Amino acid sequence: MEEKIPESDFVLIICTPSYATKSKHRQGGVGYEAQIVSARIAASIARLKFVPIIRTGGLKPNEPDCAIPPHFQGILTIDMRQDAQYAAMFENLLRHIYGQPAVTRPPLGNPPDFDTPVKQSQTVRLASFAIEHWELESGMVMNEQYPKRFRIPDEAVRRALKPGNIVKLMFNYSYPDGDGIDSERMWVEITELNGPYFVGRLRNDPAALDKRYDLKFDSQVVFLPEHVIDVYEDTPWGAIRRESSAGKGNV
Repeated sequence: MEEKIPESDFVLIICTPSYATKSKHRQGGVGYEAQIVSARIAASIARLKFVPIIRTGGLKPNEPDCAIPPHFQGILTIDMRQDAQYAAMFENLLRHIYGQPAVTRPPLGNPPDFDTPVKQSQTVRLASFAIEHWELESGMVMNEQYPKRFRIPDEAVRRALKPGNIVKLMFNYSYPDGDGIDSERMWVEITELNGPYFVGRLRNDPAALDKRYDLKFDSQVVFLPEHVIDVYEDTPWGAIRRESSAGKGNV
């Protein structure tokens, strides 16, 4: 035993309550074995080399019939007490010996690119009638007011949007000359995330081309999940623009 423990890859310990008692009190051959194992563990041999296999008795130290000696507590134990689980536990033992776990650890991801400076978030805000003369209509408010006629995507969908997605927003125009407010629904391609905001580019030619709105194809639009009234993925930007230009500006 003194020679083979260092040479072996694993040492299998068949544990029973009687074995644990003799090991603890250093009785007979089991007691001598415990002295050898304890000395090897103290000499920096990895405890995982020893694999307790329990056939009868308890697992916890406070149980009167505990089958695991103190120096084997806290390491992998193969529980073969139930005949119905014997085959599965035997497979676990073989997997441990041959280093083939049933569940493998996924590979580590790539480290950050420390040579690329971290992009700082720019200060953004929603458009305002007072400055841009247009604002975005809240799809959530419209849905609450007209639940049967005005449907919007689920909240989980709206919050999971990412750059590259195309979404439909409702733009409200406020006319400075006092002629009231007009609305237009247009597509926006999300280009980046900025805190709680989505930042995108307009993918329609607006029907209201008045310069005072400062809103045209490719204009930047800042919005929140509540403003999204539709999601249209994998649509060519050019097709959207052609359809918009050929029609009334609404798609």
